[in-house]
Amino acid sequence: MLKKIIIPAVSVTGLALLSGCATEPTTYPSFTAAPIAQASSTAEFRQKADTLLVLLDASSSMNSTYEGNESGASKFDVEKQTLYRLNKTIPANINLATGLKSFGSGHCIGWGATKSDQAIASHSANSFQAGLDAAGCASGGTPAASAIAVSEADLDQARGNIALLIVSDGRQYPSDTLAQAQALESKFGSRLCTYTIWVGNEYDVDGQFVLQELSNISGCGRSVNAADLSSSSAMAAFVEDMLYTSSAVAPVVVTSNDSDGDGVDDANDKCPNTPAGAIVNSEGCWSYNKIDFGFDSATISPTYAPLFDNAIYTLQRNPNLTVQLEGHTDSTGPAAYNMGLSKRRAEAVKKHLVENGIDADRLTVVGYGEENPIAPNDTAEGRAENRRVGFSITGR
Repeated sequence: MLKKIIIPAVSVTGLALLSGCATEPTTYPSFTAAPIAQASSTAEFRQKADTLLVLLDASSSMNSTYEGNESGASKFDVEKQTLYRLNKTIPANINLATGLKSFGSGHCIGWGATKSDQAIASHSANSFQAGLDAAGCASGGTPAASAIAVSEADLDQARGNIALLIVSDGRQYPSDTLAQAQALESKFGSRLCTYTIWVGNEYDVDGQFVLQELSNISGCGRSVNAADLSSSSAMAAFVEDMLYTSSAVAPVVVTSNDSDGDGVDDANDKCPNTPAGAIVNSEGCWSYNKIDFGFDSATISPTYAPLFDNAIYTLQRNPNLTVQLEGHTDSTGPAAYNMGLSKRRAEAVKKHLVENGIDADRLTVVGYGEENPIAPNDTAEGRAENRRVGFSITGR
């Protein structure tokens, strides 16, 4: 006699709930990013992070509805929407490597503890977004300690200083998570700063404390609530804090003998009538000094590109101003070669200004090579001062 095998009927919806799989792709609301690291007459910026690795919580707790807004989105969707806005805010011309890993368990993570959604590579907004889209659902437990441990192998290949960003509700973390984070910090030392974004509800508040502890371990990180990053200005401040360091520019002291207000006495000012707000050198000339193009290079390093935000700002503020861009080098190498190199570097600055909205017709270019030093070339400091691009006004 044959026995009947009875298979209970389970709806597609039921399967989705059991697996923790998201049934709809994440939607991304319209977002206009605010600019970051904008140099001014009072502040200047230097890039401090060379690599950004994001760890995305894709465990089943992230399928709960997020109560921080009225959209009805899951916490997992809010994580991805937050990273979408972060990606939009990262400057397009930055010299940064980025990577994205999700952690959880079950089929959403390929039946492992972590999944590489985007391997660490030179940053591209499109590639990062593709990695974010590859994180399609959330399921299973929360192997945060394993995710941090696995990250060590990724970061072994990373260059420069590292920003590690963990996006999570902080729930159900294994007891050894903090110890694993401490081990990572001990290995990479001052190169590593850990940041966290809490995407949780009131009942997840214990998880918020865990994320704060993770950020505190490195001594240079920061923990924030996703709800506080909803505006473009707040997101800009967070991304700027992760990727850049700022320093105050000494205020210009205007005296009765400084008619153009650039901080250089008229008696020593070789370039009177400098536009207001423009950065000047020790001779009172509108100039950007100590620029490290790299040996035999005419490419502006992204580290120094923000320096020219001051020129962009000044030219935008004075729309009728036309200028000559003047390239200079130190005395290293043949004089004839330096002449051509200086012009190529000035051309690189022109290209950068045009790409940032300045009309090319307002800019002319000339190279002076090593002919006009403003400091001795027999010291490293002097040579750095002589590697510069100056701006001379040709019309107002």
